[in-house]
Amino acid sequence: MTASLSQFPIRCRGILFDMDGTLIDTTAIVERHWKIWCNAHDVDYHTLIATSHGRPSFEIMKQWAPAHLQEEYQTVEYLRKLEGGVANDQDGMILIPGAMELLKSLPRTHWAVVTSAGIDMATQRFAQTGLATPPILVSSNHVTRGKPHPEGYISAAQQLGLDPKDCVVFEDAPSGIRAGIAAEAKAVIGMNTGTMPLDHLIEAGASPIINSFEEVDVKVGADGWIEITKREA
Repeated sequence: MTASLSQFPIRCRGILFDMDGTLIDTTAIVERHWKIWCNAHDVDYHTLIATSHGRPSFEIMKQWAPAHLQEEYQTVEYLRKLEGGVANDQDGMILIPGAMELLKSLPRTHWAVVTSAGIDMATQRFAQTGLATPPILVSSNHVTRGKPHPEGYISAAQQLGLDPKDCVVFEDAPSGIRAGIAAEAKAVIGMNTGTMPLDHLIEAGASPIINSFEEVDVKVGADGWIEITKREA
């Protein structure tokens, strides 16, 4: 599936948000805990982290856990313990500018969150930050195949009663961008929040690209259609 270049204004019926790096920046926390895990398991941290952003923990374990620990490290119990340590760490957590205001302004019938985090971690992050609780939250616990597979985004759109082609995705990581494109979303807006280099977002197919939600205006019309425009400087 190839990306189609989108430009503002964009009209859609639903918005699908990633969480980490898109609404909440927990990059420092996630990378700190993966470094600890890598040191404990003799895994090269830089190689792991280069391919791990935006992917669920169970898939990272499939790729990186030592062979004799594969079975144990893919259990619900181990993954909950792994993510629990990250979720309880708030040192370095930052809200993406404009995220809180945007979510408050949207009708709850028009948006959803699709995250590679587990349901416990995702729920905890929204409580910690005070962000509006998602009306629909698709976590790694709800899919069999994580990003870049489109399963999560297709599921979220369907739960909104929409075709993914009528939805816009906001994503910060190449795996999530590719998932949105594979779901045939109307547009996949790249969030250049520092999680990944800008050229990685471009290469993955994000278009257009913004640095924060303060750069756009999002309005819902009487007909239920959403218009996303570039905010005047």
